[in-house]
Amino acid sequence: MNKSLTFFILSMIALLSCSGGNNASSTAVNTEDSTLCQFSNIDAEKKYAYVDDEGDTLYYDNTFSAFWPQIINGKPCPELQQALFRAMTDSADLNQLDKVTSFLLNPASYTEIEADRLTPVTTVKQDEGKLSTSEIDVVMQSMTDRLLVYHLGTYYYMAGGAHGTYAHNYVTFDLKTWKAIALDEVIADTTLLRTATLKSIKQTYDYDKDDLFFPDNGLLPLPRDFYIEGSVLHVVYQVYEIASYAQGAIDAPIYPYLLKPEEVKRLFTPYGLELIDYE
Repeated sequence: MNKSLTFFILSMIALLSCSGGNNASSTAVNTEDSTLCQFSNIDAEKKYAYVDDEGDTLYYDNTFSAFWPQIINGKPCPELQQALFRAMTDSADLNQLDKVTSFLLNPASYTEIEADRLTPVTTVKQDEGKLSTSEIDVVMQSMTDRLLVYHLGTYYYMAGGAHGTYAHNYVTFDLKTWKAIALDEVIADTTLLRTATLKSIKQTYDYDKDDLFFPDNGLLPLPRDFYIEGSVLHVVYQVYEIASYAQGAIDAPIYPYLLKPEEVKRLFTPYGLELIDYE
């Protein structure tokens, strides 16, 4: 069996076998070639009550779940952890897991409510008009000998709203350089990237350019999120970024084999070609 596939299957087994609860449980996974990885299965929840200026009591129920990396390929991975922290909070100051979870589980982090007006509670009223919720889920999506991809899913619903909103963020980590990968390290020609992305959106969703949103300059915005799986670059746009809520988030896969060889070599940097294993 392919070693990368073996590792991923065993990692998923470890995820499923981790026990739940409010305490972190650590599971070690050994592959056939004795590569050691450790993850912590973390589940946390905090509930709050808030009395607004009209005297009404509103509630917040916030959950955080993570398949958290501790050791990858036999080594501690603070670089990967820091990349995940930045993806979750966009703050260099929040660089420890307990600080990040406390921040994310506090409604003051995503509302204009003063923190000192929030009261921790054990139960909340199940009323859509009074209950706001947030859910954050951090999972390892895939892993090969070279790349590890993490998916960070978030969902927010504000009390009284017509619907919630969600996001799909990604961290692609290079296991050779031991660094998170930025898009400009992979892509050489942004004009060709826009063209290839629009073509992929048409093929994947049957959306034409007129079905999408564009900024004033009329160009498809460069993506803020992406990930690489196998030889495929996935270009990701969040809800409302280029499409309506009803259309949803956009995940546009760019398959090198659907491009001309000269286009592939124009689109990707040498480093990008190495990551998608293109010769």
